[in-house]
Amino acid sequence: MDEQRKIYRVFQLIARLRSPFGCTKESVANDFEVSTRTIERNLNLLRDLGFIIEKNGDRFKILQYGKDFLRHEELIVFTLEEACAIRDAMDLGSIAGPLRKSLLDKLYALTELDELSETLRKNSVSMSIAQIRLAIKNKERIILKNYHSVNSNSVSNRLVEPIRFYNYFRYLLAFEVESASVRQFKTERIGEVQQTSKSWKCENLHGNQRIDMFGLSGNKPVAVVLKLTNRARHLLEEEFQDTTLLISQVDDYYVYKGQVYSFEGIGRFIMGLADDVQVIEPIALQQFVVRKMNAALKTWKQAN
Repeated sequence: MDEQRKIYRVFQLIARLRSPFGCTKESVANDFEVSTRTIERNLNLLRDLGFIIEKNGDRFKILQYGKDFLRHEELIVFTLEEACAIRDAMDLGSIAGPLRKSLLDKLYALTELDELSETLRKNSVSMSIAQIRLAIKNKERIILKNYHSVNSNSVSNRLVEPIRFYNYFRYLLAFEVESASVRQFKTERIGEVQQTSKSWKCENLHGNQRIDMFGLSGNKPVAVVLKLTNRARHLLEEEFQDTTLLISQVDDYYVYKGQVYSFEGIGRFIMGLADDVQVIEPIALQQFVVRKMNAALKTWKQAN
């Protein structure tokens, strides 16, 4: 309940900061029966998330550009989903250097604040995202404190060089120093982020890792084709929204044609819907799924 009240307070603060006259720390603190120091922390959180907060006397407001300051062709606002899609397309392309930086700066500046504020659903996750974004910008190492790994079922600290976010900030792609490899980390599983103020040392090892629709990274894409029932198609689109444009209907079934960098992600989806999904190609994916299912069946028999 306390966390819900905190989140509600921050959303209310955003609404008041966007009003024409803004608000004072004292008025918000009185309304929510908290200290002005608490409101100051909330303001700092919003600044970390990229909001530009202007102070005029004792009043604060979120700075917004008016039509008088922009030409018609510049009055473009991206939703968070659109901004992420454009950023991901840039990551897959060859845009680099000053041009890339300029485009990304404008992209973030023109992203709709209402949708950006949705990252505040979970305060701790939002803080982690803000700190990681800063580390990416400054090319600095960070420590992912108390990271919970589902694969190893362990909690540990990870020293990493963060590279970029993907899938709407749900995942972080980073170079892990201990394993000397590029790995993905789910932002919700990060306990907290500790800054080190130490610059990257292994940028040459970051490589050109890319992410497939199922959240797995790699360098060499493999083409896959799946035959889906209507049920499987619905579940695929719900769980992996970016797959929608790669699904087509053929008679009374559906076909998914895409690329993956690992069979692990798509394999989990297939095994969870074994009666509703058929692997058309490649044969290697068919063999992977069969091996995984046989291993699972063997483990189940031994346990029972």
